[in-house]
Amino acid sequence: MRNQFLQNPELNFIIFGGKGGSGKTTSACAAALYFAKAYKNKKILVVSTDPAPSIGDSFDIEVGNKITKIQDNVWAYEMDAKKLMEDFRKKYQGAINTLIDRGTYLDKEDIEEFSDKPLPGMDEIMAIIKIAELLKEKEYDLIILDTAPTGHTKVLLSLPQAMKKWLWVADLMMAKHRFMMRRIKGKYIKDECDEFLEKTAQDVDRVIKLLKNQETTEFVAVTAPEPVSILEIEALVKDLKKMGIKVKSAIANRVMMTEGKCAFCATRIKDEYLKMIEEKFKGYQIVKMPLFPTEVRGKDSLNEYAQILFGEKEFEVSYPKILPKFPEIPQGKMADFLKKDLSFVICGGKGGVGKTSIAAATAIGFAKKYKNKKILITTTDPAHALSNIFDQDIPLTTKVVSINGFDNLFAVEIDSQKKLQEWKEDYRKSIEDLFRKFIGPGLDVAFDKQVLEELMEISPPGLEELMALGEIMNLMKENKYDIYVLDSAASGHLLRFLELPELVRDWLKSIFKILRKYQGFKLEEIAQKIVNLSKDVRKIQETLFNSPKTEFIMITIPEEMGLRITEDLAESLKKLKVNYNYIIANFVNPASKCGFCLTKRGNQEKYLDIIKKQYPDKKLILIPLLDHDIRGVSSLEELTKIMYGI
Repeated sequence: MRNQFLQNPELNFIIFGGKGGSGKTTSACAAALYFAKAYKNKKILVVSTDPAPSIGDSFDIEVGNKITKIQDNVWAYEMDAKKLMEDFRKKYQGAINTLIDRGTYLDKEDIEEFSDKPLPGMDEIMAIIKIAELLKEKEYDLIILDTAPTGHTKVLLSLPQAMKKWLWVADLMMAKHRFMMRRIKGKYIKDECDEFLEKTAQDVDRVIKLLKNQETTEFVAVTAPEPVSILEIEALVKDLKKMGIKVKSAIANRVMMTEGKCAFCATRIKDEYLKMIEEKFKGYQIVKMPLFPTEVRGKDSLNEYAQILFGEKEFEVSYPKILPKFPEIPQGKMADFLKKDLSFVICGGKGGVGKTSIAAATAIGFAKKYKNKKILITTTDPAHALSNIFDQDIPLTTKVVSINGFDNLFAVEIDSQKKLQEWKEDYRKSIEDLFRKFIGPGLDVAFDKQVLEELMEISPPGLEELMALGEIMNLMKENKYDIYVLDSAASGHLLRFLELPELVRDWLKSIFKILRKYQGFKLEEIAQKIVNLSKDVRKIQETLFNSPKTEFIMITIPEEMGLRITEDLAESLKKLKVNYNYIIANFVNPASKCGFCLTKRGNQEKYLDIIKKQYPDKKLILIPLLDHDIRGVSSLEELTKIMYGI
């Protein structure tokens, strides 16, 4: 009965990844408990790199940014990127400041101002550095990584190679200093800057080596039996293969295994999607995990989940003897939302709560209500799910595509990485033109030219998301569209995104100061590029924050994890002055006489009551769990009718 899933005793690094809501965290935590039982002499650490972590919620133990004991040989850790950045600065700020001093014409005051800035997009960088530190210390025999949703997992796992580029730029900034010391003193003696660069390079190399070690590292793809989830994880696995990261197993999670209980349950047994998983992941070990009628939360239920996951137990379901009754879920409760005079709508929440489908249904609602208005839907999620949800090709470019069946509904999936690269190349070309035109040959100048050329290469991750929004701002300037609907990334990265405009503007100001120090090189053209980008970011701030024409739609699910992340997101929206008036509770089980459905709904009702009490001034909208997948215009129109009555 026991399967061969993750049975390699040499494994010391396991990564769980997939679409938001697919069960990554549950699988990672359950695996930690299983291995703790199987290898009593091993120390196991389960780590979350998600800015909106759920490990503590899954174990039902407060974790946070400290390594917390779960049981005798299991520990958990939810990385706090901001705190990690503070610790990193305390440890290495002196060396970094000295390095910048040697590599630029900045004075001490400017260096301190630049290096004290909170850099956007540092979540993944700090995560990689911390993982490298944990690996180096060898405190734990097995590290299990619970990643952020698909798009940002790809960013995280590609970062070590990017960090090697940054270290090369930093080393380039030291080259001039080393050359000068050899000229003046006849030799060069390594100091704290060299030690910092060498140590960081070794740490990054350690992570790269581990990720590619097929004997000790394995990535587990986690999906749900839904087309959007399957296609998203298929794309991720292809990218991982290019990176040299081994994938042997896939978990098909939330599979309905209660056939015959009721007609609704029967329709949710998706044999065709299980076949799709088997076809897409042919040659992989596929482990099918059941949909549970209650939350998998706390060590007892996680241990039960683990026994099923590792083939030690069959799934058995039981229900309370007395089952409650619930009213039907009303339709059209958001009809008044479409009447608002809005130009920008953001849909956001935890991964896997249905952000993309609700954003698409909202865009369709506006398109139907206002035939004379043009509606554009776009996304900042690196997973780019719009093509999958509309079931039509929306190329990853800046090309706007008309949605099938509509004259006034359009979509665009912006290749933000490409836009950032184009911007960097344009910047580099300006530097080359400048030096060719104004500067004669000379060794010092050659060093300076290289540093200036590579300056944009040390831009932090996250800037590409601003480039994507910059494209939207360009469209807004042209007045081609009347209403914009934004399908955002999962909540942790959404918060990073909402904080980005202010952080990026500060970062650009610091870059501008560096360029001004080179004013003898007549950098007006390059400086103007920085100023223009800063203006675009300012425009984004004006559009997103404290604007009566922008509204955020909060989306959650009636479960503990969904509620916790909703609380964090609500608090951040309040601080950022982002307007929101609706909370959508998605995937609510319909009224039924079925024990499975009623048990599920009974658990959900507890959290719906909490939401009502915690947010009395917000309108709570219930969206039912449907007996079919939402993909394509026809099913999206059905969701639009449920939400908006149109």
